[in-house]
Amino acid sequence: MTEWPVLLLIMEGIPFLAFVYYLDHKKKMYLLERGEADRAKEETLDVRLERRLSSGLFLSMTGASLIVSPNLARFAGLETALTFELLVMGIVVLCSGLAMLLGYGIMKGKKLYSTSDDILEFK
Repeated sequence: MTEWPVLLLIMEGIPFLAFVYYLDHKKKMYLLERGEADRAKEETLDVRLERRLSSGLFLSMTGASLIVSPNLARFAGLETALTFELLVMGIVVLCSGLAMLLGYGIMKGKKLYSTSDDILEFK
């Protein structure tokens, strides 16, 4: 029973996300064709760092709550148990959040130590 919602989410969510990215790309290309390069410019590094930090924290907290929620529900008087599927989902989401936080730390370190004299400048 619980497999169908997950399958439907994957089957409908991934194509929808790809469609959103396609529309964003199409908008940027349209702005470039019209000569409005300043509006089509990529985000600054500070904006990307802030987005990566907030996404990483959100995913980490979501993964941790997936793992801890059955124990909290047990204290509330509900009969629940941590199933293997819930544990795997929680670990995957937690690890993806930690990877985003690690990426934030790497990008922040590159920003602090980058100079304009480098041949390969991190953008």
